[in-house]
Amino acid sequence: MISGNYGLVDGSLVQQLRFETLSNNLANVNTDGFKKDIISFDVALSSKIMTSVDLSPGPVVNTGNKFDVALIGPGFFKIQTPSGIRYSRNGAFSLSRDGMLVNQNGDQVLGQNGPITLIGGDLSIGHDGQISENGSPGDKLLIVDFKEPRFLRKEGMNYYVYEGKAQDILTAEKLDVQHHYIEKSNVNVTEEMIRMVEAFRAFESVQKAIQNTDEITSKLVNDPELY
Repeated sequence: MISGNYGLVDGSLVQQLRFETLSNNLANVNTDGFKKDIISFDVALSSKIMTSVDLSPGPVVNTGNKFDVALIGPGFFKIQTPSGIRYSRNGAFSLSRDGMLVNQNGDQVLGQNGPITLIGGDLSIGHDGQISENGSPGDKLLIVDFKEPRFLRKEGMNYYVYEGKAQDILTAEKLDVQHHYIEKSNVNVTEEMIRMVEAFRAFESVQKAIQNTDEITSKLVNDPELY
C-alpha cells in the first residue's frame, strides 16, 4: 500500500505544478509580449515533467505611441541590461532623458550600431526595423532569431536568456516590424481557466485516493482479523 502512495504523490505534485504554471500564465495576461508556459511529458521518460514556452504570437494592437513596435512572426529585440544581453518580445519603448531608446525596465534597446540614440524628432520605423527621424535614416533595430529556440529560458521582467551556442543566434530574416503597435500576451483566458479547473479537479481526485489508501492501510495495521 505504501509503495502505491508514491505514484499518487507524484501525481499530486504534477497537478500542483500545472496549477502554478496556469496561475502564472493568467497573472500575465496583460503583460505585453508575454509567452505562456506549457507542461508536457518526455516521450521516452513518461515520469519526466517538462516545461516549455509557447512562442506562438499574441494579438497585435495599435497604441498610437510613436516609440512602440511589434514583431509580426519570429524574432526578439536585443536588450542591453546590467546583467548582460537579454531578449524580449515586448516592444513598449520610450525615450530616456539622455536620448536613449529604452524598454519598460529602463534598459537600452540595441540597434545594429549598438544602443539606439534619438533626438526626439519626427520618428518613423519601417517594416525592416529601419529608424528615421525627421526624414533622415539612422540606426536599425537589431532583431535576432534562434536556431534552437528550445534553449531560450525565461529570466523574469519579460526577458529571455539564450543558453545555446552563440553561433546559433541569428539576425532575423523576413522582418515585419509594425510601428505604433504592441504585441499582447498570447494567453487565452478561457482556455487557461478550463485547464486550471481540470488541474484542480485532478489534484482533488489524487488527494482523495491518497486518503482512501491511508485509511485502508490503517485498518490493515490495526485490525488483526484482516490478516
